Amino acid sequence: MATTSTVIRDVSPTITTFTTPFNRFAPLGFRKFVAVGLRATAIVLHDSRILLLNPIQLEDSVRDKLTDLGGVHFIAADLGHHLYVKDYLSVWPSAKTIGVPGLERKRKDIRWDFIYSNRRHPPEDVFDFAEDVETVLFEGFITFCVAWYHKPSKTLLQSDLMMNLACTEQYDPSSSDAGILSREFAKRAHSSSIWSRRLVYYVATTDYSLMRRDAKRVAEWDIQRIIPCHGDTLEDGGNEAWASVYEWFLKGRPKPSFFRRVADSILKVARRVFLM
Repeated sequence: MATTSTVIRDVSPTITTFTTPFNRFAPLGFRKFVAVGLRATAIVLHDSRILLLNPIQLEDSVRDKLTDLGGVHFIAADLGHHLYVKDYLSVWPSAKTIGVPGLERKRKDIRWDFIYSNRRHPPEDVFDFAEDVETVLFEGFITFCVAWYHKPSKTLLQSDLMMNLACTEQYDPSSSDAGILSREFAKRAHSSSIWSRRLVYYVATTDYSLMRRDAKRVAEWDIQRIIPCHGDTLEDGGNEAWASVYEWFLKGRPKPSFFRRVADSILKVARRVFLM
């Protein structure tokens, strides 16, 4: 059974994770469907400012830990991880918000200080934390996910670009024990499974060429650790895990096939529906 508390862990002196149970793909409002877990991450920048990625529900323990770290100065979210941004702004109203294309329309109740829509104009340059972090906006990913690379610790942080199930940090003994659907999904949603490649390639890609470009750029980083929103943290072998999930882009043809172009067109429509 899932626990009800958030697990807070100092992964390194400058990275803290906040991990909680979470169910996804729930149809018709049925809340417990597939247990995938959820994770927010706080990065302490070189000047002691705090960058919070993909905020989770703001419990007292989360608020207290962030306060101990020095508060929240930046809140970053994508199309799949924006539900709790407003709660954090109520506590830290001066925090700068970093969103992706579509969030300014989908979440009009939030003041977006920066929409990451141009890869040549990234947030690390705008807010002066390029010494700590380098980013890649995945324009061809259905939810405009961002890859955040923490240079000092060689850590890749990302929301849905890859999962690493089953979850053991916030479930006892793991998310696989939350039901048959959770168990079967966990068998497939990790870097060594061909199903992870299929999920990204066939379900999440709206533009093959852009995905190939951005996957290659991330592959050039020296990645040791990967912190996903869904699943356990990978403490080593980051480059190998990335290359496995994105093999069809990294080793694929330079231009998309006819089938791939058709699929891209369909998924672009799905993205527009998602933005409503």
